[in-house]
Amino acid sequence: MKIYRSHILSPIDDTNVQYLRDQAITIDAGSILRIEDYDPLRNPKIIDRSDCLCLPGFIDLHVHLSQYRIRGCYEPALLPWLKRHVFPEEARSSERPYALALAEEFFAALAMAGTTTAVIYTAPFPIACEMAFQTAHETGYRALIGMTMMDQNSDAALLGETRTVLRQSIELYEKWHDASDRLDYIFTPRFAPTCSPALLEGVADYAAAHNAWIQTHLSENPDEIIWVKELFDGDSYAEVYDRYGVLRPKTLLAHCIHLSNREMKLIKKRDAKIVHCPDSNFFLKSGEFPLARIREHGLDYALGSDVGAGTTLSMLYQAKMYNFRSSLSRVDPADALYRITLGAAHLLGWSDRVGSIEAGKSADLVFLEAASLLDSNAEDITSALIFRGHELSVAETLINGKTVHLSKN
Repeated sequence: MKIYRSHILSPIDDTNVQYLRDQAITIDAGSILRIEDYDPLRNPKIIDRSDCLCLPGFIDLHVHLSQYRIRGCYEPALLPWLKRHVFPEEARSSERPYALALAEEFFAALAMAGTTTAVIYTAPFPIACEMAFQTAHETGYRALIGMTMMDQNSDAALLGETRTVLRQSIELYEKWHDASDRLDYIFTPRFAPTCSPALLEGVADYAAAHNAWIQTHLSENPDEIIWVKELFDGDSYAEVYDRYGVLRPKTLLAHCIHLSNREMKLIKKRDAKIVHCPDSNFFLKSGEFPLARIREHGLDYALGSDVGAGTTLSMLYQAKMYNFRSSLSRVDPADALYRITLGAAHLLGWSDRVGSIEAGKSADLVFLEAASLLDSNAEDITSALIFRGHELSVAETLINGKTVHLSKN
C-alpha cells in the first residue's frame, strides 16, 4: 500500500471536469483504494506530489511503434511518405536485436509522456510483434498490440503470402490474447490497398468468431481513396471494408477525414469506432477531420498520436491539435481532455478500469509538474493543461500502481 499527496484533475464527461485540491490517494494491489482530503495526522507516510497535478494516465488509440524513430521525416503526402520513409524503416524490425531495442525505447518514451494505455501497430514481422509484447509485459503496460498485415502492393520485404500472414497473426493472437489482464492482441490489416480481399475476409471472419479487435486506416488521403476505388471496383472505402466484414463494433478506424455521409451512416450502423489523429493529418497535409459531421452522425471517436506521421507521443499535444485543427467546430478544453482519457476508455469498453481517477479503478496515473497552475479553478487549469500541458514535465507515471517512469529531477 502507498499513499500519494497531490491535486487531482479528472474528467467527468466531455463537458465537465473535477478538480480536487490537496488529496491523499491510497493505492493498494494496483487499484485506487480511496481518495480523501489530505490530513497529516491520518496520512503521516506519503509520497509527496503536492507540487504536481495528478491526472488519469493518457490513452493513445493509434500509434506505430515501428515508426518511432522516423518522427519528423518530411514528405508532403501519405503515399510517397510511406514509400520513402516508413517501409525502409519498418524493414529494419525484421531482426530481433533492432526490434527489441526499438520496443524498449518506445515504451520508455510512452511512459515519459504519461501515456499508460496504447493501441499499437508493429512492423509486419512476428518477431517485431513478439518484442513489443515482451517489453509491454515486462514493464506492465496496458495495450492492444498487432502485427501489421500486408499481402500486396508494397515493398517485397514487407509482404507475406496471404495464408502465412493470417496464420502468423492468429498464432500471435492465441499466444497473447488475455495473457495478462492488461494486454491483448488486435488484428492489424494496414489499409485496403495493401490487403487482398482474401486477407481482409480472413481477418474479419476470425475476429468475428473470437470477438477480437481489428484496427486499420480509412480515408486518410485523396490519392489513397482513388487507389482503393481502382482496386476494388469503384466501391467507397468504407464499403470495401464492409463488403469483407471488417466493420464491427470492435474495429478502430484511424483518420476518416474524407468520408461521405453515406460512409458515416454505414460506420454508425456497424458501430465501428473512429480514431482522430490531428497532428499526423496536419503533418502530411491530409486534410481536416470532419468533426461537425462526425458529431451529427453520432460516431464514437477519440484521439491517437499516429507516431511516426505524428511528431510526438504527447497526448496533451494531440489534444491541443484537436482544438487547433477543428476550424469549423468548437472544441472545449474539457472535451479535448476527455478524448485522451475517459472518452478513449469508453471507446475501448474499459471505462470501468481506466480513464478517470476514482476509487476502485486501476491506479493508472500521471503526475505533472504544474505548481504554477494549482491555485486556479477547474476550468482554467483544464484550459492551461490543453494548450500548454505538453510543455510540463512528467514527474511520475503509474500503471496499475507500478511506477513506470520517475523523473530524475
